[in-house]
Amino acid sequence: MKTISSFSLLVLCLAALQLHANASHSQSQSQEAQLKKFISSRKNSATSSDTFRVRNIADRVAGSLSAESTVSDQSSMKAADKITALPGQPEGVDFDQYGGYVTVDAENGRALFYYLVESPSGASDKPLVLWLNGGPGCSSLGYGAMQELGPFRVTEDNKTLSRNVNAWNNVANVIFLESPAGVGYSYSNTSSDYDLSGDERTADDAYVFLVKWLERFPEYKDRTFYISGESYAGHYVPELAATILLHNTYNNRTVINLQGILVRGTN
Repeated sequence: MKTISSFSLLVLCLAALQLHANASHSQSQSQEAQLKKFISSRKNSATSSDTFRVRNIADRVAGSLSAESTVSDQSSMKAADKITALPGQPEGVDFDQYGGYVTVDAENGRALFYYLVESPSGASDKPLVLWLNGGPGCSSLGYGAMQELGPFRVTEDNKTLSRNVNAWNNVANVIFLESPAGVGYSYSNTSSDYDLSGDERTADDAYVFLVKWLERFPEYKDRTFYISGESYAGHYVPELAATILLHNTYNNRTVINLQGILVRGTN
């Protein structure tokens, strides 16, 4: 009961952010200005390792996107990711869902699996939320999507699904990301990758995933974006947020329209 109440509270908070966005616009602008001022003050003192990290990730993104360069290619990949129905799915599902892989390191053959559930109504106007389970090693699909905030629950027969009335996609479009490689359906063709996972590389891979995913789903490029998670994702979420802000600053533009983070701890 405590778990349901906690997630219900997060849903209400997220809904409130969306419903009162216009009312709080001026305050958000002020907070954004302060944040940009802080980042700008740090930019001149950025270390050479920061610069290397940004350029390295940019090269990875550019290199992998070159093989998927045309709009038609991206459109084809999106169409291939469309889920017509999950096994055991109940009747009357009124939202679109997608699932598939995004390669984040072509050289090592590292790819992350995602599951997107769009909102049943007004999806084009609702924010985009990335959900990360922690662990480390906990599946965002098996746990976050199917046991916590996703649109379905696995029923007692372990064969069919039922609707979750408290699903987050009632108020947002939600991506469940299996991260890092080796968790859930995400994988690497280079076995040594699994021994080299760390918070920074996990964030870098997630950033590459987001940039490439937004090419596949261009309608979300300027969308209000939040990162959320629980448990060890209390490390993943702020690390990814910092990575996004770092790239936005170095590129002098909003690559990803990050507006906030939500983190839930566990006992």
